[in-house]
Amino acid sequence: MQVATEDYGGVTADEALARLLDEHWETKCIAAVARYRAEDPEGWAEYVQDADRQDMTLSAAVSDPWDETA
Repeated sequence: MQVATEDYGGVTADEALARLLDEHWETKCIAAVARYRAEDPEGWAEYVQDADRQDMTLSAAVSDPWDETA
């Protein structure tokens, strides 16, 4: 409950636990990506190139949600 109070502004224990689990998952994911990048630089470069290619093909035009004529 101390974490809930000090770090999360007094949320419930359930909410504090959910946030802590999210942070833990994020930390593990970041570590896994860093490990992959360090252990397989060629695979990492290929992954980045593929992601860049997909980004270019999946990009959509940006529209203004406040523009009533759009």
